[in-house]
Amino acid sequence: MKKEILINVGRFETRTAVLDNGKLIEFYSERLEHKNLVGRIYKGRVENVVPGLAGAFVNIGLSKNGFLPLADIPDKTLSQMYDSEVEEAEADKLKEARRLDLKPNQEILVQVVKEPLGKKGARLSSYIFLPGRYLVLTPSINHIGVSRRIRDRSERSRLRSVASKLKKDKMGLIVRTATEKVPESDIKLDFESLMEMWNSVSKLASQEKAPALVYEEPLVSLKLVRDQFTRGVSSVIVDSRVEYENVLRYLRRNAPKLRSRVRLYDGKEPVFERYGVEDELRGVFERKIWLKSGGFITIDHTEALVAIDVNTGRFSAEEQPEKLIFQTNMEAAREIAIQIRLRDLSGLLVIDFIDMHGKENMSMVLKELKKYLREDKAHTDFSGFSRFGLIEITRERKRPGLFVHLTEECSVCHGLGRIPSKDYMLSEIERVLQQRADLFAGHTVLIKAEPHIADFLSVQRFEELADWARTYNIAIEIKADIYLRPGEYTVILSDTNDVLYKREASPVSGSG
Repeated sequence: MKKEILINVGRFETRTAVLDNGKLIEFYSERLEHKNLVGRIYKGRVENVVPGLAGAFVNIGLSKNGFLPLADIPDKTLSQMYDSEVEEAEADKLKEARRLDLKPNQEILVQVVKEPLGKKGARLSSYIFLPGRYLVLTPSINHIGVSRRIRDRSERSRLRSVASKLKKDKMGLIVRTATEKVPESDIKLDFESLMEMWNSVSKLASQEKAPALVYEEPLVSLKLVRDQFTRGVSSVIVDSRVEYENVLRYLRRNAPKLRSRVRLYDGKEPVFERYGVEDELRGVFERKIWLKSGGFITIDHTEALVAIDVNTGRFSAEEQPEKLIFQTNMEAAREIAIQIRLRDLSGLLVIDFIDMHGKENMSMVLKELKKYLREDKAHTDFSGFSRFGLIEITRERKRPGLFVHLTEECSVCHGLGRIPSKDYMLSEIERVLQQRADLFAGHTVLIKAEPHIADFLSVQRFEELADWARTYNIAIEIKADIYLRPGEYTVILSDTNDVLYKREASPVSGSG
């Protein structure tokens, strides 16, 4: 397995990509004017407490107040905050909720665990977690945890012992997966860096008046290097000398042995083009993803869930259909896992695999899906196959997914993904004429429409127009207007130039 990290620095945006054997599996971007909020620490002021919501709204200086649950649970904060293995840390002792007794105007130190989404403000926690390369400092939790991904018992024992020596009173430490087989001296340096960071945060918090930002995570490039640049990564390729020096400076203190794997890209072709990332990113907008077997999967976003459907596609006339179905489902399971990580799909995901008769085959498909999601840093929970042949997955949402991040709602269809059909428009125009027949009789009616509809009416539906003219005793003129959007048209009384009906671009709806 060859794993690489690419860092592309533009004037307004920094983009990072993680490749596994040349295939894009993770992508992150950050604009200077819209930095990621997760991990930021604020000194906030409680605006109001809402017992019915079991939470409080806290002013942290953003356009919308953040929401802080009154029953704050540390292990949930862990699982929500980081695209890292932190959520895998031993959390048995972190289940007890801290019951917050808050009052309006009270000042409190909080950390953002979820980005604002839609009309909702940021999700906050009163527990603070400061991540380093090898450790996570928990200033308010007296606990030591070791990542469950470190499975060797003797190594777990060693790391727990090292953490015990370093830990301060009434504080805690969580040992990250990257710490496995790391010398104690390197772990100690990471701990000292975290303590300096916490002392700086504490000092700033004591001096500032709420609301105030007292800590923010590094830029996306350094965060990715911190969280994912381990021995399993063959190289980090950076196309900016300034960012290249920043990465080397960070590694010089935190992981000097990995500095030789960082390379400055100086090719003429843009780095993302050179490694095929741009082509794969364009595929993120595609609803349909073809599989090598000839089958395909479709991904549809709805308000409540993400629906993923698997189809046999081109080769459905196989002599052994059960074999074809099983092979297609196995390939689809691998691709779905990749798409979930790449597109950062979250919330409720419902997967409709092709129906299989054998329970053994169903079990193998589910195992394949779980296997390829094993490296996923976000917390996921799986159901088995339902009696309808569906698999349900819940995946932690920390920020809007990649599809939402890179797109915006269509001003024509308003999120439906479809516009009114030509025949629907034809029927609607006739209803407009019918309802206003008294006004139109004996006059010339001008119908302005966007070019495709204008051409459809005047060429393909000429007979209908002639019939309307006879029925309603009118003359009809069709005119194409390039400034009208799909779904828009205007009905005008030519004699007076009065607009008698105007349809705005919108999803299919009633008219009249």
